[in-house]
Amino acid sequence: MNKKDKDCWKPEKHPSHMCKLFKKGMMMEMDQRSANPTVACAKCGAKAGKPENVCQPKPL
Repeated sequence: MNKKDKDCWKPEKHPSHMCKLFKKGMMMEMDQRSANPTVACAKCGAKAGKPENVCQPKPL
């Protein structure tokens, strides 16, 4: 586990977070998860519809 994964509040779900999807080039999945944003990641600023899609969710 690297330092960035440790900054994630739910590291077991980190492979499906917006930052990982971006690094993998999975833009369609990112678009689907950010279509109706309710939270933003306090770490990277990514917006998503569900808190479980980002590392450090905060309400919008």
